Amino acid sequence: MKKKKLVIIGAGLSGLVSGVLLQDRYDVTIIEARHRTGGRIMEMGGHDMGPSWIWPHQKNILKLIETLDLSLFSQYTEGLASYDAPDGVQHFRPSQTAPSFRIKGGITQMVMALQKRLETPVHLNEKVLSLTQSGEMIVVETTERTYEADRVILTLPPRLAVENMVYAPALPETLHTQLQNIPTWMGYAAKCVIEYADAFWRDEGLSGFAISHLGPLGEIHDACTHEKAALFGFVHSTAKYENFEEDVIQQLTRLYGRKASNPINFHLVDWKKEPYTSTPLDAMPLREHPSYGFNATHFDGQLIFSGTESSFVEGGYLEGAVTSALGLLKRL
Repeated sequence: MKKKKLVIIGAGLSGLVSGVLLQDRYDVTIIEARHRTGGRIMEMGGHDMGPSWIWPHQKNILKLIETLDLSLFSQYTEGLASYDAPDGVQHFRPSQTAPSFRIKGGITQMVMALQKRLETPVHLNEKVLSLTQSGEMIVVETTERTYEADRVILTLPPRLAVENMVYAPALPETLHTQLQNIPTWMGYAAKCVIEYADAFWRDEGLSGFAISHLGPLGEIHDACTHEKAALFGFVHSTAKYENFEEDVIQQLTRLYGRKASNPINFHLVDWKKEPYTSTPLDAMPLREHPSYGFNATHFDGQLIFSGTESSFVEGGYLEGAVTSALGLLKRL
């Protein structure tokens, strides 16, 4: 029996997992505007520049990692934490929290493993311009070609979904407003990784974890991989970029000593400047984790809005992306 055609827009984690799960039932085409897959999962120099952590309670992504035969290792937290205080650096022993894990080789290993399981390669460098309901089909027009599909799954952040393409018939005003009001997870974030010849802070009894309201990095963690020593920090909302690298090195030297003044690599990704992640509405930092989760369709249910922000469970996180994809199995 001939399979119905399914177009998935977005080759982030949610889109890739959805494609792998549904390709037995549908003739799946995945379209991605970027030149790469992964969406907010991104690596530079072997370091995770987007999400990096997985927690023990996140059962769906842990099961996926096991299925893909990938390995986990624990986030390094041994030793004292640091507080970049106005009157000098203070060290303290932080309260115990749930352990977090990272994927050996980086989270892009998961992206590559999922791609290998797809029957059809992802169509890269194709931005979707419009979605049009035409009889019983949906016409998907991109910058490169036109597709016809029985169903479409749109896995973009909701704000991108409503701002970056035209719908015919148009989205109902209530749905348009609902999606536009959902903040993009990581839409404001900027992440910096500073690589060193060795993890000298560990030798000095420090975990690498630090909190600061003084420097350009607001929160810092150990980012060592099995091959490289590194620290990473989330860029503070008040940070200035004119002398950013010098300011970061000055801050790390204040926190960890003179050895921190000699990094061997410096990586920065400002997700606000990623047009296929963030929109102008995401320009303000989030004060707290948004309350995610929604069910939304259009074109008489033929178009489904999915993705991590749609998940009622762990929305925004990697777990939310996997959970949203698993939910499609019950709906399609």
